Amino acid sequence: MDNQLKDQLVLAMLRLRKVSMVYPPELNIRMGELFLMNKIAKNIACCEQNFQASDLSSHLFITKPAVSQMLNSLEKKGYISREIDKNDRRKRAVMLTAAGQEILEKTKAYTDHKLETTIRCFGEENTRQLIALFTLLSDISEDLNQKNLQPKDKGEDHLD
Repeated sequence: MDNQLKDQLVLAMLRLRKVSMVYPPELNIRMGELFLMNKIAKNIACCEQNFQASDLSSHLFITKPAVSQMLNSLEKKGYISREIDKNDRRKRAVMLTAAGQEILEKTKAYTDHKLETTIRCFGEENTRQLIALFTLLSDISEDLNQKNLQPKDKGEDHLD
């Protein structure tokens, strides 16, 4: 297989990762924190109950220490509060504060504008094709990770 093609794929993936959604400094939030806050807000809206910090890890596909670190950061910023759950005193309920709700609204407006502009520049059909290709690439990568792909013979990968 062409080594240059492999190098180009890796570089393109790294470059895309580097240019992910960046928020203006005045919004004072990182992408992972925003995903976490959105999950908390959606859970409270649909289920009318507070989210347990221990539940967030599996829902967002991130480690428990990463969730803990983000929750600490969000609490210091005043975007969430945590208190002992009234139904289970061993757990701490996580809730958005008014400041947290406000930052969610501001980041949603910013994100919507940026995505609409990106789609307009890239084209709707190109965007649909890109989504399909990203989905296919992710499916293949997940499948290979599950199979723990190892070369059996020098220079030869086996997918069985």
